[in-house]
Amino acid sequence: MRTAGIVLAAGASRRMGAPKALLPSSDGRPLAARQAEILKAGGCDTTAVVLGSQADDIRVRLPPELAIVLNPRWASGRITSLQAGIRAFPDLDGFLFLPVDAAGVAIGTIRHLLKAAEGDGTVIWRPVHQGGKGNLLWMPREAARELCTLPPELRVDEWVRPRERRLAVEDPAILRNVNTPEEWRRVLRPLS
Repeated sequence: MRTAGIVLAAGASRRMGAPKALLPSSDGRPLAARQAEILKAGGCDTTAVVLGSQADDIRVRLPPELAIVLNPRWASGRITSLQAGIRAFPDLDGFLFLPVDAAGVAIGTIRHLLKAAEGDGTVIWRPVHQGGKGNLLWMPREAARELCTLPPELRVDEWVRPRERRLAVEDPAILRNVNTPEEWRRVLRPLS
C-alpha cells in the first residue's frame, strides 16, 4: 500500500502573525519541513506540503527538495487543501494528512496509523488520545476521490465523522492546534 504524506499548511496564520510553515523548530528547520520528515520517517512513500496563503514567499524559504503543492483556492475552505494534496498523487493507495500546526506528533504514531490502514484500507483512520480526536487522518483512495467532488464550504469533519474508524494512541501531540506565538513557545521546548 503506497501512501502520500500531506502536510496541510495553506492557511493565512492570522493569529500567529507569521506563516506556520516557516516557524523554526527546535533545530532551526522550518516546521513544514520537519512535519514532512516525520511523515517520511513514519513510513509514507512520498510527502508534500500544501501551500496557499503567501505561497510564493514561503516556498523560497523551504528546503528545495521539499515537494510543494499549490492550492490557489485555500481561502475557500480547508477541504480544498486536502483536495489539492489528493490530486497531486492520484495513483497512490492512501493519504495521511498532517496539519502543519499539529507539531510534535511521534514517528511511532505515524507508523501505528499506517499499520492500521494496512490492516483495513477501506476506512478513514483517525487517531484518538484519551477520548480526544486527533487532527491528522489517513484516507483511502476511494474516499479521497469522493472528497474531491465535495464543495469547498463543507467542513471536513462533518464528512469524515460517519466514515472514520478511531485508533487509540499514546501521543497527546495529535491533539495540537498551535495558533499563537505563545502556544508555539510552549510547544517548542519539548520538540528539542
